Amino acid sequence: MKLFGRPSFFHGKSLIELAAQLKNPKGRVVSRISFERYPEKSYYILSHVELGYHKGSLTGFAWGTRVFRGFKYPTITRIDAGGKRDWRLIPKEDEEEFCKIDKVHEPKFKSDEVDTRLPPVLEMVIKRNFKQRKVAFEGTPNLEGCFKWESNDLTKRGIYFDAHKSSDSQSV
Repeated sequence: MKLFGRPSFFHGKSLIELAAQLKNPKGRVVSRISFERYPEKSYYILSHVELGYHKGSLTGFAWGTRVFRGFKYPTITRIDAGGKRDWRLIPKEDEEEFCKIDKVHEPKFKSDEVDTRLPPVLEMVIKRNFKQRKVAFEGTPNLEGCFKWESNDLTKRGIYFDAHKSSDSQSV
């Protein structure tokens, strides 16, 4: 038998398969094998798992606290990559040592340096719409004028970059 294509890097079990083997998955620490490419720690602490069966196969959803590259997100999020087969369960006796954060990733650019120019056609459309609505507008429209980036932005961009703007170090 001859195989074609690149070898798969998904070797392991899905998150749903791991959670189905546990009596109580709440509070357990799971990590993806693909997270090992980063020097900083990345993992999830499970908070809620819903399991089900559909046409004979195991399905479900999982939620947890995300720690990505040493940065701990403050909210519980749904784990979207739970179906990928590269998850591993951290043994209970190793969880405390595994969860110690020794290094936090520093982004290479600042959020203030993000290019906020719009594509030329979209810029023309926005100018035309402003003119039709009789809105006084000077200069060229950009993202900062169309969208407001607030400090209480709960998106991944807002939480991540606002945490790195502050000069004090984060304690996890």
